[in-house]
Amino acid sequence: MLLPIWVFLMYINYPARFEIFGAVKIYELVKIHSLFAYGFESKPGVLGLSGFRDLEDVAYSTVFVIPVRDEEPLSLEGVLKAIPCQSPVIIISNSSMHPLNMYKIEVDIAKIVYKTTGRTVLVVHQKDKVVAEKLRDVLPEILDEESLVRNGKGEGILIGTVLADGLKARNVAFLDADNYVPSVALEYALIFYTVLGSSESKYRMARISWGHKAWSTAEDFYFRRFGRVSAVVNTVFNRVLSYKRRVETDIIKTSNSGEHAMSMEFAREIEYGSGFSVETQELISILEKCYVDLEKGRCPALPENIEIYQVESLSPHIHAEKGEAHVAGMILESLSTIYHSRLPDERGKKYILDTMRDMGFVEEPIQLPKYRYPSISARDFLESVITESNISMALGL
Repeated sequence: MLLPIWVFLMYINYPARFEIFGAVKIYELVKIHSLFAYGFESKPGVLGLSGFRDLEDVAYSTVFVIPVRDEEPLSLEGVLKAIPCQSPVIIISNSSMHPLNMYKIEVDIAKIVYKTTGRTVLVVHQKDKVVAEKLRDVLPEILDEESLVRNGKGEGILIGTVLADGLKARNVAFLDADNYVPSVALEYALIFYTVLGSSESKYRMARISWGHKAWSTAEDFYFRRFGRVSAVVNTVFNRVLSYKRRVETDIIKTSNSGEHAMSMEFAREIEYGSGFSVETQELISILEKCYVDLEKGRCPALPENIEIYQVESLSPHIHAEKGEAHVAGMILESLSTIYHSRLPDERGKKYILDTMRDMGFVEEPIQLPKYRYPSISARDFLESVITESNISMALGL
């Protein structure tokens, strides 16, 4: 009998090197050799799915969450159309509804995408009273003084994760909506499918490191090797880990990876940071539970490992520039998350404070809210939002 020929859809460097922090296995940054290698046999040293059937299986079981706040409608539409139709999409919007109703524009885009493709799309507003009501008893700290969900990207990502769980997703993926090149979102999706579909761990995560990030003005166009936020936060994160383990490391390349995905088992175990601290807090949370507190038996993966993959994208990332204050705020929130965690020793805390002072921050960073995954029936939560809300909706369910 003839053996089947393994035909890979995408060639990614096999993640051959990793570092261990307790039960957390963090793989070195790997690169893409081919975005589309269908029909070609397996090659030594590459990772990939074996065919379209495997791709479809992972795609159908991966729900994409897109947090949005008053983004350019054209970029949101492009991202929606770039994600493969097999994967359901959840838009978590915190966009304004007056004087211009940006949220209605987003709903209209989702309706058009649904009508023309038939894909499943949920559109949920972060300030939906039904969402707040269902979280009031199980996660009261996520509500603000008006008894609505707080503003913040992290808060939106947590809502999207619970909704994805309600859709019975095996994996949940996150993409930012301000991507000006739609095909890049397709590349990210293929990376997630390949890595999450190849991992042997139930507790798995894939994080994208942009190959380049484009910066532009009216007079110039420049490709930066690293984003301004990541360049600072990666350095601090690695220094803190180096002090903790007493072995120097530079393994963290994706401390602020907005484009990332994880298994639902992983998503239920971590804490979610408020605002722009969310991507850094995800790493901090699992390192606290499965490295710092490993001997307390709180790590869910034992006796196996958590697997965190980092992949460098082939395409550059071109998105909206939101100004120096936005960048500074992201850095401050990320460093605050590290500072108030159980990872840094006294040298680490001093290094964080020195870094902040060099940037003009003179006070000790405030501790941002963190949210555990709520003890709630995700399916009931989803059905309540769909059936009881006057502003949120589900298309294609």
